[in-house]
Amino acid sequence: MSWLAKVSDIAGRAEDLLNQIDQNAAIALRNTKKGAGKCNSTIGLIDIEEQRTKKLEKPQSEIVETTAKHHIRTSHTYSVSGRIRNKKKDDDLIAYLNNSNEPTSSRCSSVASCFSAPNPHIANTIQTTPEPYTPEEYLKIQHSDTLRCMHMKESQIAVMSVRLQEAEEANIKKDAQIAELGRELKLMKEELEAGNGDMTNDHSSTLKKLQREHNRKKEEFEKREQGYVKRLESANNENSENEKELQELRAKILKMEVNEQNLTEEIRLAKYNLEANKHEFDEYKQRAQKILSAKENLLTSLKENSSTGSDGVVNSVELEELRCELGLLKDDLQQSQFVIYNLKGDIQEMENRLRDEQRASGAQRENLLKQIHHHLSQANQYREQMERTQLEYDFLQAEMRRQEEAVERKLAEKDIELAKLMEEKKTSKRYGAGEMEQKISLLSEKLISKQTAIERIESEKRALELRLERAEYACRNVETAAVKAVTIEMRGSGANANIESCSLFKVSHSDSLLIRIAKLAVCIFDHIGLRLAVFMRSPMFRFFFFIYCLLLHSWVFFILFTYTPEIHPL
Repeated sequence: MSWLAKVSDIAGRAEDLLNQIDQNAAIALRNTKKGAGKCNSTIGLIDIEEQRTKKLEKPQSEIVETTAKHHIRTSHTYSVSGRIRNKKKDDDLIAYLNNSNEPTSSRCSSVASCFSAPNPHIANTIQTTPEPYTPEEYLKIQHSDTLRCMHMKESQIAVMSVRLQEAEEANIKKDAQIAELGRELKLMKEELEAGNGDMTNDHSSTLKKLQREHNRKKEEFEKREQGYVKRLESANNENSENEKELQELRAKILKMEVNEQNLTEEIRLAKYNLEANKHEFDEYKQRAQKILSAKENLLTSLKENSSTGSDGVVNSVELEELRCELGLLKDDLQQSQFVIYNLKGDIQEMENRLRDEQRASGAQRENLLKQIHHHLSQANQYREQMERTQLEYDFLQAEMRRQEEAVERKLAEKDIELAKLMEEKKTSKRYGAGEMEQKISLLSEKLISKQTAIERIESEKRALELRLERAEYACRNVETAAVKAVTIEMRGSGANANIESCSLFKVSHSDSLLIRIAKLAVCIFDHIGLRLAVFMRSPMFRFFFFIYCLLLHSWVFFILFTYTPEIHPL
């Protein structure tokens, strides 16, 4: 859109030139108005030309208003430092000329104030006293004032002529700039026609790039999706395998618990049988001891009775039988002891085997428990990984949806921009020439309006020259009338009487002390009041006086609200 920026820049330059011409014309018109007002305040003999000046001042005021509005409207455009300096120099020159005419205007205003004073006391003194100046002196004063006004007007006319020359030069420059603008318009049209083709090519290339990026992102998303699906399948398979292993380990643990219970029952039975065998062995041992003790008693009794008779043979037979029984009993006892020893060995072997099996089952159980905990932790980790992968998968799906929507929006925006550019191209081809012709016509109308304003200024200049000629003619008539006036002595006596009568509060020697003090106080108060009135005319004095009043009142209120009276003890 560089051609639009160039067109706006060119339009800004043209408006800047027109604003400079408007400002110069407005300043010239304001200066002419100020000069006309001063001449009307000082010269009372040129009342015939007031209607004509009013008629001329009406279009001037209209032109000033239009130029001021146009200046306000286009004040945001570019400003040139050299033009501002020239404007400041012109304003300083006009201010110097206006300041040089202040004594004449003050003198005329003092004379006029003698006749139209708002103070009733001064009006009464003027009515009761004769005129302070003679007609000859009054006419001389008017003549000097008119001469000064003429000089001032001549200086203003010189300034106006310089301004007119500057305006003519500016018009010539504007004509050259309009020609340059036409050339630039042609170049801009050519650039615009060449740039539209470049814009379409750029947009088509950007669309192709966006489509490539979209396809690449789609491929990346599909690859990521396949990878996540594979990871999910592998995680599910590992989870199912871990569950199967856990079930097998639980079955093994149940089998081991059943075997352990069976072994404990066998150990209980073996212990019970061992205790029963021990009890039987103790009973058998007691019985054998009783039998042995009984047989020993019999043997001892038989030995004692062997010497007594015929029963010796019987006793010997019985003794042998008892010995045989004793041998048999000893053999049975040895066999039972051997069985007991065998049973003890079997029991010890069973206990050792049970202990070994318990230790092995405990270690295997601990290993199985560790494996179970490990598999459970792995299962939890796989579940967390599955949840994370599921969340990532959902997030990637949402992100891809957002990216697809964004790409679609961009494509739609590019399509809209392409359609707009095509429409702008068509409309620019249709209405480009018409718009530029309208702008050129507007610029020509502005130039015509400026030329009419310059012609009005020239007509006002001619009217002012006519007024100056008539004022010179009136001054000559006043000089001829002043020759026939009263002498200077009569004027001096009348002036002295007027001065003595006008001073109401003048201190005299015949007044008493109190009257003198009162007159002095009134004069001092009047002088201070006049000084304050003069100072009150400036805005800075009013601003500082307002700030002083605010500070004083705030301090007084602060003291009133924060004061606490002291309480003295009685």
